[in-house]
Amino acid sequence: MIKYVKRFMRRGWQDPRNLFFLLAALGILLWVPLAIHFGGELYTWMVQENKPEIRFMDYFPHLTDAADPSHLYHHIARGDTGSYAPVFPPLAYGMYYLLYRLTYLRSGIPEGMETEAIPGALSVFTMYLVFNAVLFFLAIEITGQKNRKKDLLLFALLMLSVVFMGSGYMLGNSATLVLALLIIGLHMAESSRSLQRELGLVILALCVGLKIYPAVFGLVFLKEKKYIELARLTLYSLLLVLLPFAFFGGLDGIRAWLDNLTGPLQSAGLYGRPQFLKGLFFTLIQMITGQDAVAFSGILALVVMILWVILAWRSRSKWRTLFFLCCIMIFYPSGAYRYTLAYLAIPLITMLKEPSEEEPRFWPEGSVSALFGLLFTIPVWWLLVIPMNQRFDVPILTSVEIYLYLVAYALILTVTIAELAAPGRIQSRIQRTHHLPRKMNASKERA
Repeated sequence: MIKYVKRFMRRGWQDPRNLFFLLAALGILLWVPLAIHFGGELYTWMVQENKPEIRFMDYFPHLTDAADPSHLYHHIARGDTGSYAPVFPPLAYGMYYLLYRLTYLRSGIPEGMETEAIPGALSVFTMYLVFNAVLFFLAIEITGQKNRKKDLLLFALLMLSVVFMGSGYMLGNSATLVLALLIIGLHMAESSRSLQRELGLVILALCVGLKIYPAVFGLVFLKEKKYIELARLTLYSLLLVLLPFAFFGGLDGIRAWLDNLTGPLQSAGLYGRPQFLKGLFFTLIQMITGQDAVAFSGILALVVMILWVILAWRSRSKWRTLFFLCCIMIFYPSGAYRYTLAYLAIPLITMLKEPSEEEPRFWPEGSVSALFGLLFTIPVWWLLVIPMNQRFDVPILTSVEIYLYLVAYALILTVTIAELAAPGRIQSRIQRTHHLPRKMNASKERA
C-alpha cells in the first residue's frame, strides 16, 4: 500500500485526472475513524436522512407491489398522504416479481407483515446487491484501456462513495443495475463484431425497459448517423416496454401506468427539491419572488434540457457527450434522488479510461476530475458546515443532498464552460487542412 502511495506522489501529478482518486479516497479514509467514533449516528446521517425508520425503501416496497401483477398499477390510491403510484415500466416490476417469488409465502403476506420480514428475503436482497456490484465491476473492466489495479481502485472508490453506498445500494434502487447495463451496452454497441453490436442494442433496450429515460442515449446513434442501429434499438425498446403489460393489466394497465406518470403525485413537493431542474427553479423563484411559478419552472427546465441536447450533439469529446446525456437522465425526471447521480460515473469512467487525442490538462480534465472526486466520496468535512443531526422540514432534503447537488451543479457549469470553449468542428477541420500540406512538403524535402 505504501509503495503505491509513494508511486502516486512521485508520478501521479503528471496526469491531472488523478485528482479524482486523491479527493475521493480522502473523504472515504476520513469517514472510517469518524464512523467508528459516532457509530449509527453517522450512518443515519449518511444513509437514512436522520430518520432511522428509512431502510431498503427502493426495493422491498416494489416487491410488495409486484406480488399482485394484474392489479399493480391500480391497487395504490394516488393523492393520499404517504401513498405513491407505481411508475416503473412493467419489465422492472417483472424483475421484482421474480425476486419476490424466490421467497414468497404461498398463503400470502400476513396482515401487517413487511416483505423484508419474509424468511430469506434479506438474503435474496444481499445476492441482488452482490450481482449488481459484480456486474458494475465487469462494466468498468471492459471499458477503455485495461488496467486491473486501477480498475479495482476506481470500482472501490465509487462503491464506497455516498452516492453508491449511502444511497443506491443501501436503498436497493435499480439505478445501479441499469448503470452497469448501460456501460456494457454502450461498449458492445461499438464492437466490430455484428453479434456483439446487436447484443449491445438489446442491452440498451433492456435499460429503457427498466427505467425509460436511458432512451436518451439514442441520440448517440443519431449523432453518429447509425440510423439502422437506431431503428433496431427503438424497436427492441418498444417491445421490452409494451410486451410485459400482457402480465401487468394489458391495455388497462397501460392506461393506468400513463395516468400514474402524469398524476398529481409526480408534480407534488416541488419546493426545496434541488434533485431535479423543475424543483430547483421552483424553489429559487419562490425564494426570490414569493410566487409559485410551476409552469415557468417547467419551461426553464425544458430549455436547459434542450441546451444539453445541443451541447451533446456539438461535442467532439466522447466523455462530454455522455456527460450531457446523463444530465438529462439525472436532472430532468421529477423522481430524481441522490442515487441517480451514479449515472455520472459513465462519463467519469470514459474520461479516465478512454484514450485521449491530447494530453490531459488541469483545464478542463483536472478541474472536472477534482469535482468528480468531491462528488463520489463521503463528505464528512461537510459536517463542519451543517451539524450531523440537522433536520429539514422539506422532504428528502438533507445536509448530504445540499452538499452533493452543490458539487453536481458546479460540475455541470464547469463541463459546460469547457465544451463552449472547446474548438468547434469547422475550426478543427480547417486546422487539419492547413497542416496536411506542411507534412507532405516536409516528406518531399526529406526524400
